[in-house]
Amino acid sequence: MLVGPELIRAINKQRVLRLVRSAGAMSRADLAERTGLTRPTVSAVVAELLEEGWVEEIGTGESSGGRPPILLRFNPRARWVIGAELGAGHVRAVLADLAGNVFDRVKQRVESHDPLVEVGQLERAMKHLLAQVPKKGPPIPVAGIGIGITGVIDTEEGIWRYSPHYKVRDLPVAQMLQERLLLPVWLENDARAMAWGERSFGAAKGVDNLAFIRVGVGLGAGIIIDGRLYGGAYQGAGEIGHIMVKERGLRCRCGSDGCLETVGSAVAIARRAVQRMAQEETLIRDLCGGDPSQVIATTVIEAADAGDRVAQEILAEAGRYLGIGIGSMINLLNPAMVIIGGGTSRAGDHLIEPLRQAALERTLPALREKVKIVRTALGEDAGPLGGAALVIEELFRAPTLK
Repeated sequence: MLVGPELIRAINKQRVLRLVRSAGAMSRADLAERTGLTRPTVSAVVAELLEEGWVEEIGTGESSGGRPPILLRFNPRARWVIGAELGAGHVRAVLADLAGNVFDRVKQRVESHDPLVEVGQLERAMKHLLAQVPKKGPPIPVAGIGIGITGVIDTEEGIWRYSPHYKVRDLPVAQMLQERLLLPVWLENDARAMAWGERSFGAAKGVDNLAFIRVGVGLGAGIIIDGRLYGGAYQGAGEIGHIMVKERGLRCRCGSDGCLETVGSAVAIARRAVQRMAQEETLIRDLCGGDPSQVIATTVIEAADAGDRVAQEILAEAGRYLGIGIGSMINLLNPAMVIIGGGTSRAGDHLIEPLRQAALERTLPALREKVKIVRTALGEDAGPLGGAALVIEELFRAPTLK
């Protein structure tokens, strides 16, 4: 633990680096003026940051009468970070720099419901990315790994508490991967990681109050309030898929009836497609070769994009149900932005326009006029880049840089 002068020096170092990172190109004189530190202190701090690769000199600025100042900027390649997502049917991971630029990525299907098998799959994906760290030039460390996982996550302890998709109870994922990979690991719920990814690098840069709605095999909401991820009292916040939107509806896997997930998820879309396929002519039948077991939400999206009326109606119906839930959430939380992501968001306006209309119809007029409902800007990278952003946030939160 740092104390005394060492702690003060570390804090000054972080202050200078955060300012360069947020403000862009600056001179040493600018840094001294903005931080209130003396010029000798700033010069000493900058020398250390240059040596460690955190900042770089990029030429000279305009002179105010004397020698032109040398400008400094943050170096996003000072460290690598790895972000990953374990969803209901996939593992995705990226190797990225500190600005969210992706250097390499891994995408794999998940075939097992055994959490230990999937942690092993995550480990293999991480090792693949670690092997891709550029070997040319000076060695650049990997700062850590951030992972978004479906279900209830204890973020403080790094424990996967529960998931409706995997037979898991209190699995210490962070500890397991830290021991195997010798890097710090942070865990978060997958929808919250996606929300953080969009706020850090995507559609919600600078937005402090937002909700990310993950539409896929399951439904989840990642909520950010006043610039901080909101997990609730026991890290269970955001389970929008399990609010009731249809009286006497289908039984949900959570045990309740009429949950939003039973009518708005990818599984619900596929189920509805099979029902309609048995009753009407539709391109969905051709795309699945007449085999109902081969119908998935992607099949319906493909048919809708090709102009199939039945497929378009199925997606619109799911969108309207999603809008009912999202409208209630807007009234409750008053976000400035709602971002629709997850695999089924690829349906685009077939899903999102009916969703937007239904949500705004149910939103109070004063809120309706201001809230933005948009599609993810990061697509499939939202979750992995959210994991990477968790590492970056921790990196710049602590007084000591690693």
